Amino acid sequence: MQPMMCADFPLVERQPRIASVRRALCFSHAFLLFAVAVTGIAASLGDIPAEDTLPVAAPVFAGVALWTLWSWLKLRGTLLEPYGLFLMSSWVFNGGQVFLEVLHLNTNGILGGSFSPLTILRSEYIVALGICALHMGALWASGSDSASRPALRRNQVRQDLAWHTRWVGWFLLLVSIGPAVWVFWNAGQVVLSGGYLSLYQQTLDIGFTTGPRVLANFLIPSALFMLAGSKAKRTGVVLSAIVTASGSGAMFFLGGRGSAAAALVAYVWLYSRVIRPIPARVLIVPALLLGFVVFPLVRVVRDARGLERTSIEFLSNAWSGIDNPVIGSVAEMGYSMSTVAYTLELLPSARPFDEGVSYLYALLAGVPNVAWAVHPTTAHGTLSTWLVSTVMPYAAAQGNGLGYSFIAEAYENFGWIGVPLTLIVTGWVAGRLSDAVRGRSDPAILALTATLLLSAILYARSETADFVRNGCWYSIMPYILVRLLSGVRQ
Repeated sequence: MQPMMCADFPLVERQPRIASVRRALCFSHAFLLFAVAVTGIAASLGDIPAEDTLPVAAPVFAGVALWTLWSWLKLRGTLLEPYGLFLMSSWVFNGGQVFLEVLHLNTNGILGGSFSPLTILRSEYIVALGICALHMGALWASGSDSASRPALRRNQVRQDLAWHTRWVGWFLLLVSIGPAVWVFWNAGQVVLSGGYLSLYQQTLDIGFTTGPRVLANFLIPSALFMLAGSKAKRTGVVLSAIVTASGSGAMFFLGGRGSAAAALVAYVWLYSRVIRPIPARVLIVPALLLGFVVFPLVRVVRDARGLERTSIEFLSNAWSGIDNPVIGSVAEMGYSMSTVAYTLELLPSARPFDEGVSYLYALLAGVPNVAWAVHPTTAHGTLSTWLVSTVMPYAAAQGNGLGYSFIAEAYENFGWIGVPLTLIVTGWVAGRLSDAVRGRSDPAILALTATLLLSAILYARSETADFVRNGCWYSIMPYILVRLLSGVRQ
């Protein structure tokens, strides 16, 4: 009987046949990626109407998605690990509406009929090509056996690392708890008086005036570092759970679902690795409640004003008014594919290809803004800001946004050829990092991975600048502090 799996930590450790399985999966996926690329080239040379191709393209799209998920499950035994979570979020955010179309549940059509059939077909193709390339890189990178890695065998070394990791968590909590309460309180007042969108209709702080907001963002990372170092400390486990649940609850109340859900996912994964393995079956009901009850409910009530949004009667009436929460949640998450569609329509006529410039400015996003009135990345302009200002100027003026997509970013920089080349590298990095923490007991490494998950899960619907900024500030900096305090270098 196969052992029950949880997070990426099995209840009974087993030795995976990584070498043989990986070779077979890499070869099969390489053939699939080649077939997808050749199909796109052949279609561009032909004269087949997009209307006739779309009914066939959607099932193929879904089949490619299922193959990538199954192949990673076959290789790793679970999808609930860093790269597996990123892969699932990439498909849901960039292709959720295509899956509904296959099941004949998308009543308004893909992306609500806002784009021509040709644009929809091109968007489906570039998403499938991009994620196939991403997965190729991840499969290629995942060749290490966790048993061959150096382990922290000395108890004193492990205890010191755990103590310093926990200490950094406590320190970050003390630094962030006051600003977090202040930020959440003020944001709550704004939401109660003007709804969720009013948060984005305020004058943004710049320079050192962003200090309270920056410090408040350390709240969830503080809980994760505290948890990572609290294997034998009940107080740290309980307090980290309270901080994570409170922070996520506050974000749900304000209307921010992605960050709140990412915090819960990262905490559960880290708990399974550090404290006690959680069987996957235990997570099914909470995941369904989160995705198909909490998400739709937050969506319909977050624009409500006044204290009525906190009443049970109001929430009950709002829930009963939701037509189909399951379809609505998937359709809304899948609308991120519109950023790919808009980018394909606008480039290169409305904007030349960046040729890597946006990635260079994204790397600068990790540098603190201490020498400029406006950070160079902000002054240059992010891709999400450019897109919403171009296609929805009125909405942009009101503070609305569309987000972006790492797939669209690859196309925006290098065109069609750049999508597979760029995302193979991205997948290799993601797969290598995910593979590097498998079987690790280093609390600092696990805390670093959990905090990176906060950004990686949302990277599917954002751009590299967001990931670099959050990763440098809220993941790498605390990790470096642990290493400096402990003096332990890998």
